[in-house]
Amino acid sequence: MRIYVRLRIALAVVPALVLAGCSNLPEVDVPDVPDVPTLESLSEGALEGADGIAKVLEQEYQLTDVGSVDCPPTPSLSFEKGATFDCTVVVAGEERTVEVSVLNEQGGIQVSEPK
Repeated sequence: MRIYVRLRIALAVVPALVLAGCSNLPEVDVPDVPDVPTLESLSEGALEGADGIAKVLEQEYQLTDVGSVDCPPTPSLSFEKGATFDCTVVVAGEERTVEVSVLNEQGGIQVSEPK
């Protein structure tokens, strides 16, 4: 019986001592983490901007003369996973069309080769 009582006391006291020692830990500054893109961050402006479709065409298809990008107005776009829509791009002075597919909830897109 005494062993059982001592064990119960030890189980009650040890966690309390451990928790009391944690209160003296130094504060740590956590760096700002950049926002993760989401479907809500996709917009006509984001797709048409320098980091949007033009950048994808330059990186994925090694196109060096990508000009303007024109997508449908945001209210008519569907940014749900699996949605597709067409945008017009100017490549080497020639107007072409790309198909944009929304891949996931994080705002990932896939852009077809210009046609």
